[in-house]
Amino acid sequence: PAVATELQATGARVEQLDVTDQTSVDSLAERLNGVAIDILINNAGMLNRDDSTLDTLDFEVMERSFQVNALGPLRVTQALLPNLSAGEGKTIVNITSRLASIELSTGGLYSYRTSKTALNQINKIVSSELASEGYTSIVMHPGWVRTDMGGASATLSTSESVSGMLN
Repeated sequence: PAVATELQATGARVEQLDVTDQTSVDSLAERLNGVAIDILINNAGMLNRDDSTLDTLDFEVMERSFQVNALGPLRVTQALLPNLSAGEGKTIVNITSRLASIELSTGGLYSYRTSKTALNQINKIVSSELASEGYTSIVMHPGWVRTDMGGASATLSTSESVSGMLN
């Protein structure tokens, strides 16, 4: 949070969080106790480009990818459910990827693809479970975005990505 000066300048509340660490998530929930949340956007993600073939797959990286990309958003959603219940929007947005599509899969990137596919299933389960309480839970993919993860060759700027998701 100390180096997120641009974000803080927008008036956003910046909090420390490691989505893979239950203690960190519990600490965030404690700090946000009583704060209503209308929309939760789970945007944690990691991509290891080295696991493109079965021969190069690293199971430790795969486990870490599942912790960040799938279990992390579930952990945060569960911890902040009381805050969402107090909010007006009751909306959960999980940022996924087209690379998670089973139909469109061309192979490679085992850790990223499978962990984001797991996130999609988690979202479906949460959506079904919480629908009767007025919740909306969706997955959105931002496209291939020029970020540290997407790289300089990506087709979309961050502004274009956000604009597309808002539309």
